[in-house]
Amino acid sequence: MEHMVTLFHMHARPPREQNGARSWFARTPHGRLMQRRTRRLLAAVCAALGVICALECVLSAVATQPVVVAERGIARGTIITAADVRLEQVPDHAALRGALHATSDALDALAQVDVGAGDVLLPSMVGTRPTVPEGHTVIDVRLGDQQEPFPTGTSIQLASVVGCDEPETTLCTLSTQAVVMAAAHLDDATGMHVTPVAMPADDAVRVLAAQNEGPIIAVQGRPQP
Repeated sequence: MEHMVTLFHMHARPPREQNGARSWFARTPHGRLMQRRTRRLLAAVCAALGVICALECVLSAVATQPVVVAERGIARGTIITAADVRLEQVPDHAALRGALHATSDALDALAQVDVGAGDVLLPSMVGTRPTVPEGHTVIDVRLGDQQEPFPTGTSIQLASVVGCDEPETTLCTLSTQAVVMAAAHLDDATGMHVTPVAMPADDAVRVLAAQNEGPIIAVQGRPQP
């Protein structure tokens, strides 16, 4: 019973005794150490809050503008997709006011130059996706294995060593009005790379027949006989 009364009195000390206990603890070495640590912690928190407030003030005072940036490298002649670009906020500098300011301005456009990852896109760097000219059709053409790909929108001529009207001709022209419509892709049916090319219907018939017999060569200039 005496023990229970003692515990009760310990927990029911008047405020004056509790304040005295705190004052006594503050005068002990451990109490002083805790006070110093508490002051340092509060000072660090206040300093951090001050830095955050200062940064927010600076950022709010700097005007920004949205610009379209390449998310990854984009090769010349590539049709730009949503995965290729992103919108980024940059300082409102006069040098960037002519940049593209909406990703919709770049989507489905044709890259006119090689664009590096992180580059800001300018109107001169993108062009209109090529359309099929009137009277033309689009077929997949199997170009020679060593043929370097042409960018989308390039006007080319197609030549071959087969399908010539004159047997003694070593190289004949199959089409002089062909346009590359998209980058080369792998044909699942044949396992070979093909390039979508627009050309007149008569030329398409000759190309389809010739590519079953031998390689097709694409050139930007008129092929030499």
